[in-house]
Amino acid sequence: MFFRKNHIKDERIANIRNKIYKEMYILVIIICLISVAIKFYQNGFHLEEVYTEWFIFIITSIYFSYRSANLGIYSDEVELHDRASGMSREKKNLIIGIIIGIVFSGFLGLNSAISYTDGIADGFFTFFLVFFTCIVIYVPMLSIMMIISHAMMKRKSDKAAARQLKDLHEDDGDSDEKH
Repeated sequence: MFFRKNHIKDERIANIRNKIYKEMYILVIIICLISVAIKFYQNGFHLEEVYTEWFIFIITSIYFSYRSANLGIYSDEVELHDRASGMSREKKNLIIGIIIGIVFSGFLGLNSAISYTDGIADGFFTFFLVFFTCIVIYVPMLSIMMIISHAMMKRKSDKAAARQLKDLHEDDGDSDEKH
């Protein structure tokens, strides 16, 4: 049962099945987000409480990125996005990296100000110290990671698409020679 190949002949069934898998993935992510929110509400802002959810977010993202690059559809998605959007995918990834770095720095600064200070003045000082220190560390790191991962996935996807196109042309050449 597990090793048997499922040969679906009807494209409509395959598309509906893929739509169900997509909805299931979104549902799992929403459940994880709700779980994170409940744990933060009940136990305070402690990252060690939500390791499982972070693991699910990271692994599913890596798997999706890896598969879309290996199948050659990532570069097609980027091309469609760049045609339809006023801002390229590379610029959006850079901006997303900056935003994630700022938000994460804000959370760390707020957590430090709440957990490790006595008094309002000390809290503000600790918040800004941790916030700006984290910005200096995380914003460049996350921005570079977003740009490098995009470039690697695009290159891998371009190679996969070129390989598929080459295989398609070779198959067409073989069928022409047989006739």
